[in-house]
Order: sequence, then structure tokens, then C-alpha cells
Amino acid sequence: LSTLGVCITSALTGIFAHYLLGTSWVESLLLGAIVGSTDAAAVFAVLRSKNISMKARTQPLLEFESGSNDPMAVLLTTGLIQLIQEPGRSLVSLVPTLILQLMIGGALGLAAGRGALWILNRMKLQSDGLYPVLTIAICLGIYAGTTVAYGNGFLAVYVAGIVIGNGEFVHKRSLLRFHNGVGWLMQIVMFLVLGLLVFPKQLLPIAPLGLLLAVFLTFVARPVAVFAGMAFAKTSIRQRLLISWVGLRGSVPIILATFPMMAKL
Repeated sequence: LSTLGVCITSALTGIFAHYLLGTSWVESLLLGAIVGSTDAAAVFAVLRSKNISMKARTQPLLEFESGSNDPMAVLLTTGLIQLIQEPGRSLVSLVPTLILQLMIGGALGLAAGRGALWILNRMKLQSDGLYPVLTIAICLGIYAGTTVAYGNGFLAVYVAGIVIGNGEFVHKRSLLRFHNGVGWLMQIVMFLVLGLLVFPKQLLPIAPLGLLLAVFLTFVARPVAVFAGMAFAKTSIRQRLLISWVGLRGSVPIILATFPMMAKL
């Protein structure tokens, strides 16, 4: 659902952007890829802060889907940027690369998560304060190692996090609190830095087009993607609509929007 959903959402939004903005097909698909993913942090915060209880497996499905679709969005964004920089390449040439990176990232993330649990339970550090440092080092090592192996580092870290979080290891409660605090700190820093890139006077001229894209993304692209991905799932229409509209946007599309800027497009 997460991979298929991002692809369908990005494609539909890209087609709409092509006819709305008059940009080229590759540029339109790039815009669709940037805004196509949902934000795991935003979804988690809403579901948990409001103590919302959902039937069956809806909540874990939402959390897993929102957390695992970011790697696909990153791959699509970087791949489409390469297509713009290298006009001779075709869109089909991205498919083998995307599949390979997702497979390597998922496999290495699973193995690294189990390895991290083994390390945490067997390494005896002199100070309890060193365990947060160790987990950060493990996280960075997983991302770097997977990237060197031509896999998707984002997916590897996410899968490893799921494996570690569902396992038992020393100082688990204190480490969860530490990383929760680090997560909030990173969001604060990120939005502060991103705010420096925004000039309010530049927003008004493009606001109507931006709002049209947002409405299309919310009421057409995302629901179509979810209904297509869950075509054979035993879920009600109400559950599918909920999943469609709890796919919240947050900081991820803003971060991805800086990629074309860094590539000087």
C-alpha cells in the first residue's frame, strides 16, 4: 500500500499539475513525487495525542503506511531530478533502481535491527548515559552502510527501528524517552530552518494554484491511491476513507522540496 500509494498519488498529482501549471511531464511528476508522501510524525501525533481507538488493524496500518512511504518518495524525487539533469534517460530506467534499493534497504534494515538488539543486550557500557550515544551511532551506521550497499537508507533505518522497538533490550524505557525528545528537538530545528526559506510576500501569487493542488491531492489523488491499494483487502468503505484522509502532510514534502533547489533546477 505504501509503495503503490505513493506512486499512484504522485502520478495523479503530476498529471493534474501538468495541465494546471503547464510544466513538462517530468517536472510535473517531480512535483507530484514531492507532495505525494505522508508524514509519519504528524500521523502518530494526531492518533496518539487524541487517544483515538480504531477498529481492527486500521491504526497500525496507518502508522506503518505513513512511516514506510517516505523512502519511496525520496527515491522518486531523486530519480526524477536525475531525469531532468540527464534528458537522454527514460522514466522506465528508474524502475530497476527503485526496486533494487527498496529490496536492499528492507533486507539490511531487518538484519541490522536484529544485530542492534544483540549489541544492546550484550555490550556492557560503563555509564548508562552512553547507551543513547550507542543507539544514535547504530542508527547512523545503518543508514550509511545501507547507502554504501546501494540500498535505501531511510527504509533500512525505519525497518530496523520497528525490529528494535518490538524487541526487548536494556534501558528500553529510558531510551524510548530519550529518542522521543530528540525527535521533537529535530522537528523544532527543522521547522525553524525551513522557515528561513519562506518569504511571505512570495506566497500570495501562488496561493490559488497551491490550494488547487492541495484540494486535488486530498479529495482525488490520495483516496484513489488508497482504494486501489486496498482493492482486495477486507475493509469497509468508511475505513478506506479514514485511511485516505488521515494520510497527513507535514515536514517531509517541505524537505523534499529543497532537493530541486540543491540541484539548482
